[in-house]
Amino acid sequence: MSHVVSFSARNVISRANPRLFVAIHRQIFPSQSVREWLRVRLNLNMKFSSFLRVGVLTLAICGFVQAQETPATAASVKKYLLDRLERVQKASEDFVKNSEAYAAIVAANGNSVEAAYKADSKKMDALVGKMQEDYKAMDSFGYETVEGIVAGVESMADYDIYLDAGVPASEGPDGVAPVVLDLGNGKKIDKQGALFTYIIEPTLWGGEKRWVVPVGDNKTMPKPEVLVAAAKDVNKKIGELVADAKAWNASVNDCFGAMVVMTPTLSDYFEDWKESRYSAEKSGRFQAVSRISDMRGIMSSCEVMYDAVKSGVAAKDKALAKSVVSGFDEIQHFLDLIEKREKQGEISAAEIDELATQAKEKTDKLVPQIEQSAAVSGVKVQS
Repeated sequence: MSHVVSFSARNVISRANPRLFVAIHRQIFPSQSVREWLRVRLNLNMKFSSFLRVGVLTLAICGFVQAQETPATAASVKKYLLDRLERVQKASEDFVKNSEAYAAIVAANGNSVEAAYKADSKKMDALVGKMQEDYKAMDSFGYETVEGIVAGVESMADYDIYLDAGVPASEGPDGVAPVVLDLGNGKKIDKQGALFTYIIEPTLWGGEKRWVVPVGDNKTMPKPEVLVAAAKDVNKKIGELVADAKAWNASVNDCFGAMVVMTPTLSDYFEDWKESRYSAEKSGRFQAVSRISDMRGIMSSCEVMYDAVKSGVAAKDKALAKSVVSGFDEIQHFLDLIEKREKQGEISAAEIDELATQAKEKTDKLVPQIEQSAAVSGVKVQS
């Protein structure tokens, strides 16, 4: 008969009934003395005890480190910016590939969008769907989440004009986007507005008749030459932005300056929101997502910057630092309520105008506190 008694079982028996343990041990393990077993057990217990103490100490240290989180700094803002831009850049690379695949289908059908759509509508629709997702990753859920930093920091502000905020030459002279696209067919798109807002999004969602082709049943499809030219240009420009963001020597001064400039822009978004969805004649822009999403993005990037300076402000005026944080929280809650309201149904122009007024009141209250935060931190900002 074979007897197998585990180390742990013997340990339990030895503690519960020493006499029984000795009898069993001698019968089953005649070659090992009880003294030898006890010595082995003691040695292992000591090792386990040491291991346990080290483990507990390690967990305690980890818990302490987590509890004592390192305060955010200007370097944290730069890291946030680069992390987001990395995703934007990947989406722009994917956009180039999808635009070229779309153009190849059209080229294979006599350079006719209508013929290509008749030949393979499912593939054409699928590619447009992919490019729409690329756009959202580039702008709606990408660039918009860092716009407060890019547009607010002087060394990067020109990128905002080129990519997102710049207007057509016809609406100038201020803020004109210097975008010129060679379509490769002898035609150009010359200073017709920022890449994201006036060219790429209206092309993908059919908001600008110049950039699309009717294919029947009130349906339009993008012109391939516009997509390819815009995709290559936006990928190039984002690459340049990434390079400049890496070279940026982020500072507390930059953060305060950007917040003072960008926080008040919140109320400006409401007119875009109204014209894109609730006006009799829609603008053809901001169709990818609700403009509320962009409002949240600009405020979130401003919050990231305040988080970077907060510890310095709190060291001088804890109540002020807390008040600014509460101000940003209040604005985000305000945007939550607006988003909830929009999901309930159409909003009137008058209601949007009232919400814009409320947004301005909130930022008008917050900006002086940000300026005061800069002052107690020894930073001079120009409003």
